[in-house]
Amino acid sequence: MTSSSFSQFDTSDIETNTKVRNDLGFDSYPASLEHVTAYVRKYSLSSAFKGYHVTQWLVSLLLKWAQSLSWKMAHRVGTGVGRLLYRLRLRRDVAMINLGIVYGETKSLSEKDHIYRESMINLGRLIVNYLRLPYQGPEFWQNNWDWKNEKILQDAFNRKQGVILVSGHIGMMELAAGKLGMCGYPLGLVGKKINHPVFNKLALDSRKAMNACAINYKNAAIRILRGMKRGEAIGMALDQNMKPEYGTFIDWMGKPALSVNAPAMLARRTGAAVIAGYSFQKDIDRFEMVFTEEVPWEAYPEDPEKEILINNQNQADAIQRIIYAKPELWFWIHRRWKRQPDGIPNPYK
Repeated sequence: MTSSSFSQFDTSDIETNTKVRNDLGFDSYPASLEHVTAYVRKYSLSSAFKGYHVTQWLVSLLLKWAQSLSWKMAHRVGTGVGRLLYRLRLRRDVAMINLGIVYGETKSLSEKDHIYRESMINLGRLIVNYLRLPYQGPEFWQNNWDWKNEKILQDAFNRKQGVILVSGHIGMMELAAGKLGMCGYPLGLVGKKINHPVFNKLALDSRKAMNACAINYKNAAIRILRGMKRGEAIGMALDQNMKPEYGTFIDWMGKPALSVNAPAMLARRTGAAVIAGYSFQKDIDRFEMVFTEEVPWEAYPEDPEKEILINNQNQADAIQRIIYAKPELWFWIHRRWKRQPDGIPNPYK
């Protein structure tokens, strides 16, 4: 999401009365599945449209096919898709530039190519999993997913200030929402509307099926703050390439990159804990949700802009540590360093 809704919106007039808090709000965590489901049904976006019958039929057919696959076959298909993308050299030039920025001469060309290859295989598995996993039902999220450091998450939720979950384009990405939503932790995901209504509906339906709220990024501040007051967490990716007016230049793995301000601004506004984490597929039918750390807030009341910059960097550093530890899970094909400060050339030109 962008930070515009926080940088340009005065949050001082947000309701603070208990009526907002008690409207399907949460008192302890993990909450019951029924409670989270009712919450999502009330507060998540939905999509309705007419027409596009052929596209709807094709998407429905694709979903049915994917969900009919056995675990072993789904894993094979996802791996095959990833290997095909690797052989097609999907954005390999971008990936190699990115790997050069991060690792320089410390890794050989073959080592960098191996990371690119594994990243493509992860992408292929994510594509197939995205068509299957949201519709697996509560038992899947309980039995086929493991937690690592759930207590970090649980303690943060039980402070009753909301939670800010920060991550990036890593591993299974948005599918991690299902582990939270189906296990008693309400979560909102902010995103843009997809232009094609069929695919927009697919995205919204998959989030709802995973018990996660879809939130429109336009004028999101009110919705986010009220959701956090009710006890909801907000998930945000920190490795998006922002427009200059919506972000701040920070150090990203050794080179300046624009990063979204919203998580730091939201943390300052609410006092909510900021938790870094990611998810990944560790076997054919096994997945893991990992929380690595809580990012402490550094206060600089005498310089509000510096306060946002420092905390923005601290949050980004937590995600960078994940990428350094698991480089094969990051999407190296993303033009992360496209925008640079004045006088520094775009590395992709």
